Amino acid sequence: MNTQEPDDEPTAQRGLGPRMAGEGWFALLGETLLIGLLILVGSLPVVTAPAALAAGAAHLRRHLGGYSTSVSAFARDWLAAVRSLWAVGVLVPLAAVVVWANTGLTASGELPGGSVVRWVTWAAAACAAVVVVRAAAAWSDHDPGPGSLTAQASAGPWHELSCGIARTRDDVGGSVLLLAALVMCVVLVWMLAPLVLVTGGLLSLAAVAVETRRLGRL
Repeated sequence: MNTQEPDDEPTAQRGLGPRMAGEGWFALLGETLLIGLLILVGSLPVVTAPAALAAGAAHLRRHLGGYSTSVSAFARDWLAAVRSLWAVGVLVPLAAVVVWANTGLTASGELPGGSVVRWVTWAAAACAAVVVVRAAAAWSDHDPGPGSLTAQASAGPWHELSCGIARTRDDVGGSVLLLAALVMCVVLVWMLAPLVLVTGGLLSLAAVAVETRRLGRL
């Protein structure tokens, strides 16, 4: 007669462990919008943009996995990711300066074969952007739940970057999907600048989706 009682165990403790995974599309939408704002704030120093994206991906992975999430947990992840992804964060603005300089030089018409150099530069920039996003997503690969990522910094600053390069090369389909997501985010901001508030969350969600797709194909 009481066979259902074990299934009705108090759910108050479920905040400390897995809850119902995902909890619906509206909850996911809310988390994505929140993460977009948090990523924007975490990216203000520019060199911390990859770390903010990594913390956002970790946050969404936990939400989709049925774990409790919070702004304070994002802040802890962001600090840990900054320590782990500092090298990637330094490379991003340096690469942006190179792309800007090459584009300006080729647009001046003084460089022979300038149009070819310009297209090669943009293609290399697109590949580099995909590598950075995949490296950020790789940071939370082994995250079983909240509070477990603070030791990730010990892996070394180049570990996630090498993972991002390998996955960009080995999972071409997923890399193309991420490139499409990057282009979509750029177009959204170009059309309406305030949408920059949500693009970080959309990009994090795309990164998590691509990694889930990759694991499902292994």
